[in-house]
Amino acid sequence: MEKQMAQQADNNPQQEQETVETEQAKSGSGAVTAFIFLAVVISLAAAGITFLLSQKLEQVRAEVSQQQENIRNNLSQLSTKVSGDMQASLMNLTDKMARVSSDQQQFQTQVSQQQNVTEALSKKLEVSNQQTLQSIEVLFKQKGRERIGWVLEEVEYLLLVANHNLKLQHDVATAIVALEAADARLLDTGDPGTIETRTQIRDEIQNLKALQQLDIVSMSASIASIIKVVPQLPIKYSQVDSKKKVADLVEKKTAEDKVTVEQASKAFLKELRSLVVFRKLDEKPKPLMTPKEQFFLQQNLQLKLETARRALLMGQQSLFSDSLQEAVQWLQNYFDTEVPRVSQTLNELAKLQKMHITSTMPDISRSIKLLRSYQKELEKQQEGNS
Repeated sequence: MEKQMAQQADNNPQQEQETVETEQAKSGSGAVTAFIFLAVVISLAAAGITFLLSQKLEQVRAEVSQQQENIRNNLSQLSTKVSGDMQASLMNLTDKMARVSSDQQQFQTQVSQQQNVTEALSKKLEVSNQQTLQSIEVLFKQKGRERIGWVLEEVEYLLLVANHNLKLQHDVATAIVALEAADARLLDTGDPGTIETRTQIRDEIQNLKALQQLDIVSMSASIASIIKVVPQLPIKYSQVDSKKKVADLVEKKTAEDKVTVEQASKAFLKELRSLVVFRKLDEKPKPLMTPKEQFFLQQNLQLKLETARRALLMGQQSLFSDSLQEAVQWLQNYFDTEVPRVSQTLNELAKLQKMHITSTMPDISRSIKLLRSYQKELEKQQEGNS
């Protein structure tokens, strides 16, 4: 039993193993069947999808082909249109270029003709200019020398005026004006033969301008003002016309109606005291001058001052100084120097005495010598031509 049970026990595992294997075989065959079925389904689905995709692809290809055909047609039409437009534009451009080329050739032809005309005119003008210059030269030789002769004589006169005013009157300003006028006249002639004379004239003008110029006008005006003041200057030794003085005082007193009697009396007494003047003299008193002598004294003093003014204008230094000195002495001897107006007049005369109205004048005669030398050369040329 035990052996049988042992054998059964040994056989049971084998059976169980076979049973398990059998079951496993059955289950494995079912799984394979399911897998095969699934694969078949998937294949069918893939085939369907593939068919559908192929159908869709064919449809897309057809649409793309149709679009390509449309594009090709459009491109062909556009190309045809553009080609036509380009050909038309090219034809227009070719026509325009042809017209421009033709116009350019015509313009070149006209320019060439104009150049020929211009060259011909230039030659004629050159010949005409040469003939004109020759004619002008001939006329200048015939008439120009005569005109220059007149101008040179005018310049000579101006140079003589300058020399005369400088040497005799020491009038530098007038001499400068005359020299500048002579230089301007020579400039107008345009004659190169006067260059040396003009250079000398300019040098002489510069030399005159370098001199120290006095304010002659101001000095003369100062002397003239002193001459006018002389009759108003008080004289030391003068007789007083008492009758006239008293008459003036009475008239003045009568005219003062608004003044009180006391004030008028005081003013009247003050004026009466002024008729008598007390002075302390260090020298022997001189006799009093009558009104007639006072008049002649004033006239002589004015004459001396007028002489000094004329000497100033003439540039005579010695006469100018002597006249002023005598005028100062007369003022000091015969006029009341304590009066401010007299002392002021003496101060003005003292300032004028310090002035030197003359100086060494430069020689301006060389220009006129050069001018006369050139005039002689022109005369010789005219004699040779004649």
